[in-house]
Amino acid sequence: MAITLGTFTKQNDGSFTGLLKTLNINANLVIVPTEKIAENAPDYRVYAGNGNRYEVGAGWSQIAKTSGETYINLKIAAPEFGPNWVRARLVKLETPTEDGVSHLALWEPRER
Repeated sequence: MAITLGTFTKQNDGSFTGLLKTLNINANLVIVPTEKIAENAPDYRVYAGNGNRYEVGAGWSQIAKTSGETYINLKIAAPEFGPNWVRARLVKLETPTEDGVSHLALWEPRER
């Protein structure tokens, strides 16, 4: 079962703006496309903050094996998360909501 951690809106420049929410965190994020400098380099950089941007993660474009849909595999870190990264998938909604939300950040807990 996937849990929604955030809602995002795709902007005309290809970036995404939205809000990441957990029980303890309420963070405005911007996911910005970047030029790949190496094969394994991220396709996106994730920034937090209003006005001043602080890099908190990265994202890689992926294609779902079953549906063929493109999504962004996000990896986000912050002191509040401790030594672990939060990994989420930014997936496109079939139809944007009335308030412009076009994508969801979904998290699935993993067995360790």
